[in-house]
Amino acid sequence: MMLMLLADTYLERIDFLRYLPQTDCQECGAETCHEFVDCLKQGRNKPADCPHLSESLYYPLQVALDADNLLPRFPCLTVPSPGPSGLVEINTPHEDSPILISGNNIHTQDVIISILSTTISPFFLLFADTKGDTVDMAVILGSLTADVISKEVAKSGILTKAPHPEIIIPGLASAMRDEIVRSTGWHVTVGPICAGELPLFFADRWSSPAI
Repeated sequence: MMLMLLADTYLERIDFLRYLPQTDCQECGAETCHEFVDCLKQGRNKPADCPHLSESLYYPLQVALDADNLLPRFPCLTVPSPGPSGLVEINTPHEDSPILISGNNIHTQDVIISILSTTISPFFLLFADTKGDTVDMAVILGSLTADVISKEVAKSGILTKAPHPEIIIPGLASAMRDEIVRSTGWHVTVGPICAGELPLFFADRWSSPAI
């Protein structure tokens, strides 16, 4: 039986510790915050066990912990798999809603949409034409560059809907941030490497559908 080699969705790169108080107070029952993260992953603790963690983070943290089950799995690709490019509006965004940038690989699109389905918060989602490359390969191959992002944003018409855009670029494209800012003057923030970290990245702006 042939085993299928799965693509890396970078789940191990979710930086849970970044979003904890990091007091190592032991009030949760763990010796350190790092140990508390391990306990959360193993299901031995829940977010509310940390007395210093804001309640607004309970839901985003739980979503990120469940990312392994939420994100679709797909095989390592030997050829690009392009999906549609362009702007998608999630949960009726308004002019202050963040603009998430990603590539137009069909599997990447499935991953992003899967994680966005866990919130009722509004977002603009712009799939840049990366010729079907995943974000990591697009950065390596040059199908995603600062110039590509700037042109795709302008072409999308988003600036008429969000004249003072908050652009969130993928963590794997972090080296492009300064060039985009210099050439456009936009507010550009580097997002997480793994899409599963987006709920934590946006924290209390990631509202539960139950609310």
